[in-house]
Amino acid sequence: MASVRRRPTARRRTPSRKRRKGGRKIPLFFKFLAFFAVLLVLILYIHYRQPPPFTERVQCVDQLIQARLAQLEIPPGAIHKRGEERRKAEKTWTLTRWEVTLPSGVEPQEVTSPLAQRIREACPGAALTDAKAPDGTWEVKVMVDDLLAHHLILHPRRLKPPPPRIAIVVDDLGVDKRIAEELLSLDAPLTFSILPMQTHSRRIAKKAHTQGREVILHLPLEPRGFPLKDPGEGALFVAMSDRELLRQLRKDLDAVPYITGVNNHMGSRFMEHDAKVRLVLEELQGRGLFFLDSRTTSNSTGYRIARSLALRTGERDVFLDNETGVKDITAQVEGLIKIARERGTAIGICHPYPATVTVLKKMIPQIKALGIEIVPLSQVLD
Repeated sequence: MASVRRRPTARRRTPSRKRRKGGRKIPLFFKFLAFFAVLLVLILYIHYRQPPPFTERVQCVDQLIQARLAQLEIPPGAIHKRGEERRKAEKTWTLTRWEVTLPSGVEPQEVTSPLAQRIREACPGAALTDAKAPDGTWEVKVMVDDLLAHHLILHPRRLKPPPPRIAIVVDDLGVDKRIAEELLSLDAPLTFSILPMQTHSRRIAKKAHTQGREVILHLPLEPRGFPLKDPGEGALFVAMSDRELLRQLRKDLDAVPYITGVNNHMGSRFMEHDAKVRLVLEELQGRGLFFLDSRTTSNSTGYRIARSLALRTGERDVFLDNETGVKDITAQVEGLIKIARERGTAIGICHPYPATVTVLKKMIPQIKALGIEIVPLSQVLD
């Protein structure tokens, strides 16, 4: 069998693809589009980086000021503004001057602090400064691009100071009912300081309380010179044991009804003894009573110890009737008025002497005419 010769098959040659150097070409249209996009972004960036025009920022500050004053409910009648035309280089603007009277309870810082923050946030290139002027007003300046755009004067409401106040304490009550009634007839809230265990102590205390007068215990304490100087029934002495002293003190406190506080009768020796004074004041503290130091000795420890116990307390400023003549008592009352005017309050102590009642009848209307209030003792204590 003859062998068949196969013809060699020719391989198909596929045209070789030429490799493109550098990848696909970007159409020219997209190149132009990308260029304009970058240019637009650049223009917007430059535009927004620049602050708004000067006059717009001046007006922005104006709006922020008005908004803050409205938030504080400052009435339009308390706001006065005027404009002044200003020019510098190429800038022209209106400088606004404000006069604002602040209502009671609104402090200048309540205007300036939030306003300064809002200006920083909303108005680039603007800044607020403020300072208290020597006359008590508050001066505020708002600069825009280092140019004065707004000038405010804030006037805090000047509260009328309270009138001077005087407390007049009448000591040694409890013995004479008639003179106590004379004192109750006076048109002033005198403070009645009543000795314990006297004939009319409880009756006077009840009547004074019924008529709205403040009642305190006039606590007898050991004086220098005892027994020639006798503090009377219910007195406390330095030689007493603590137990004896507290027992007698509690009897004294219970002997006079309606008391709101205590002051000392005599006590020039006792009031210099720290430990005994502290024992007394701690008992008063436990009962919610105040203490007036009559200062029968310059070395009295009463006021200092009362303060250390956080007890409501005060000190006598003037004895009105150590000298019992009408002229002398009048001079002392005038001295009390002077202290009240200088310091705001003053405490005077007097006694149920006929001359004292005469002077008080005459001076009480004069004190009131001077704009000075006569008040219960508790209203002038620390």
